[in-house]
Amino acid sequence: MASFLDLRNQIASDLTRDDLSSQIASAVSDAIAHYETDRFYFNVTRSLTFPTVVGQSAYTGNDLAQIPNIIRIDHLFLRDTVSTYELDRYEPDEFEWLQGNNTGPGKPSCFTYVDGQILLWPVPITVYTMRPHMHYRLAPLVSDTDTNAWCNGIAGQLIRSHAKLLLYTNLIEDTDGMQRMQLQIPAFKAKLDYETSARTATGQIRGTDF
Repeated sequence: MASFLDLRNQIASDLTRDDLSSQIASAVSDAIAHYETDRFYFNVTRSLTFPTVVGQSAYTGNDLAQIPNIIRIDHLFLRDTVSTYELDRYEPDEFEWLQGNNTGPGKPSCFTYVDGQILLWPVPITVYTMRPHMHYRLAPLVSDTDTNAWCNGIAGQLIRSHAKLLLYTNLIEDTDGMQRMQLQIPAFKAKLDYETSARTATGQIRGTDF
């Protein structure tokens, strides 16, 4: 599996430049930031859980590392000793009214997401297992050995091309190189979208959330 360093070295080799280490790292980060709010098969999950804490309403990265990086919670499920329940979503202002009319602790039935936290209501009266179905940002690439989906496969090719586009445009000022990347990027994005669709499609038409 390719690392952050491998990806940067590939870009440096493509550019035939060995003097742009910090600029390449910044371009990679900017390229990832450009695409991380798109939903792909590798940045959505239902596989992570966290336990509630008696008397605790707010849940942060201390409870589940990915919580501060959530882009969208599609569903939030609570598991007790018997059954699984889906919690109702409230907008933060609506949730404020719930908390202001506190009826005491109980089994959470509602949630909101604000300030990088999941807030539950009522406040848990015991320990439950929470399972979010969510779209989230992957952990940032910082160290040379760091790796994630953005370094590998079609996603890696997309980030590599977009980073080079930024460098050709803003630093190297190479119009031909910029135009080559402008042709490559849509093809890689289309392949990634197709792979995501193929992995996640159910074959059934479902209503949207708006």
